[in-house]
Amino acid sequence: MPKTAKTDSVTARALPRTALVIGLLAALLAASSVVGYRAMARTFHLELARDGYEALDLYGEMTRGWLNRYRMLAPIYARDPRVLAVLRDPSDAAARDDLQAEMEIWNVASGTSVTYLMNMTGMTVAASNESDSDSFKGMNYGFRPYFREAAEGRLGRFFGLGTRTRQRGYYFAAPVRDGDRTLGVMTVKIEVDALERDLRLSPYQVFLSDGSGVVILSGNPIFRLTTLAPIDPEDALRIATARQFDLSVITPAPITQIGSWLDNQLPVVRAPTDRSEVQTGAFLHLTEPMMAEGWTLHLLMDTTEVHHRLWYMVLLLLACGLAICATATVIWQRRQRLLEHLRVRERMQAVLEQRVLERTHDLSAVNQKLRSEVGERRAAEASLRQSQSELIQAGKLAALGQMSAALTHEFNQPLTAIRTYAENAAAFVDAGATEKARENLTRIQRLTERMAQLSRHLTRFARRSQDTVERVSLRDTLNETLALLQGRLERADAKVTITGNQDLWVLGGQVRLQHVMMNLVGNALDAVPEGRRPEIDIDITQDRDQIMLVVQDNGDGIAPEVLPRIFDPFFTTKDVGKGLGLGLSISFNIVKDFEGALRAENRPEGGARFTVSLQTAPALTQDAAE
Repeated sequence: MPKTAKTDSVTARALPRTALVIGLLAALLAASSVVGYRAMARTFHLELARDGYEALDLYGEMTRGWLNRYRMLAPIYARDPRVLAVLRDPSDAAARDDLQAEMEIWNVASGTSVTYLMNMTGMTVAASNESDSDSFKGMNYGFRPYFREAAEGRLGRFFGLGTRTRQRGYYFAAPVRDGDRTLGVMTVKIEVDALERDLRLSPYQVFLSDGSGVVILSGNPIFRLTTLAPIDPEDALRIATARQFDLSVITPAPITQIGSWLDNQLPVVRAPTDRSEVQTGAFLHLTEPMMAEGWTLHLLMDTTEVHHRLWYMVLLLLACGLAICATATVIWQRRQRLLEHLRVRERMQAVLEQRVLERTHDLSAVNQKLRSEVGERRAAEASLRQSQSELIQAGKLAALGQMSAALTHEFNQPLTAIRTYAENAAAFVDAGATEKARENLTRIQRLTERMAQLSRHLTRFARRSQDTVERVSLRDTLNETLALLQGRLERADAKVTITGNQDLWVLGGQVRLQHVMMNLVGNALDAVPEGRRPEIDIDITQDRDQIMLVVQDNGDGIAPEVLPRIFDPFFTTKDVGKGLGLGLSISFNIVKDFEGALRAENRPEGGARFTVSLQTAPALTQDAAE
């Protein structure tokens, strides 16, 4: 068989094998994509559930702390001599009036709604709202569970609607003892509006249900006094007997289970979005029992972000798959061209061999040279493919390195602040300064909310941010910034001067604008060389609809060759390990998202000056204010 025919036969057999290899690669890619998608979905679901259970613990402690503020009021009031005097002699009108006046004072001091005293028949003999049209005085509440519990010598606890006011409230009741005898029951009623306002501030939808499944407390008004499941007949009888709720107006909660995550361990439900009775969304439904109260704490977490992240990963996998297919196609085409070249060379070789036989030995040398060129070309093709693979791998590693460095830089400052506030809170608790401790804990909460948004800042290098723009107080922003940097400022013995009107409002975002100011003030501290006391001036001016924040330092200024690149990503003049060159670049993009501008220049007298230009926020209308 001639060599040319043999080569064509080998090529024909190789084509099906090539198609088979490409098909196997495509199937492997599809299977890997499915496995990768499921693994990423499980990871995202676990992350969201972990955040939800941490939030549940936080709101459970907050609810228990709110109840504990009032738990001991009734037992304390029950020991007052004036209470015993009224129960010993109910006909003493002067003693009763004196006690009712004192009850009004107790209400104002403790923040409770009503304080009232009942005898052992359940009849109210004195009440702080005696002068009101819906006074409890003269009403018999012996049918209430809290009265029976207190009459038996225990602390009575009860949540329900007031029979007079029809307002929801929580009741604590304690027995009034005279030696070994129980003369009556002292009760305080607490309104739940304050707790629901705190729940309303949550980024999630938080509500509580009692043992019968009725939602008793909710940050979202839509869920209040609805039931999560049909009420058991025994529970319905108990509710009606205690007049706890009006069962005729209790409707099913607008929550429907539509699926589950993690092998049916985490239910996913459809429910109204916050403050909306029309729009609905998918939420992860997490619960935690509150054993002492017999309640269940519920948390609805929006799953939109998880779905978006999964879609982004699907698109990324598709892009990778297309890239792999394109690469395989290019390699296959090159292989085909190489085979064609080989076939041509082999045909030429056959011709040359024939000519060698017919002509001279010199043609044989030329034929050998052609064979050598074919080998060199094959080696060059192999080297090219190896170089291309190494370049692709290096590009992947570089992208991963940039993402890791950006996240490390962005989370360092909030984590340091959280640790500082946690230490301060512990010190204040030890010192008994609970208000100061609560203030630090509130700041920690804001910082954790901020950290959830920090990861999105890096995307502003490539696209415009979708975060909302709202009214922001400059005074609040500057106060929070200086509070977070207080430790650094004190260690550097820095002098910070703020001039201008701080009571102005701009269009922006509270957390993001604070992040910009922290970068500018922190860079101003770093710009002052050792041995010189840092002096930082923050000046606020207004020009029509523009507000300028000017941050100046007394450092050595910015080198002329550095100034044009000061806002470039990953450009820094700091030593290795002290900066990644992302702070000013991110700040520049944040201000740009606010439709403002950030510029840098040197001061004539020395030092650097950074000017942030922002739009003035419009004044609130009267309706909005109300």
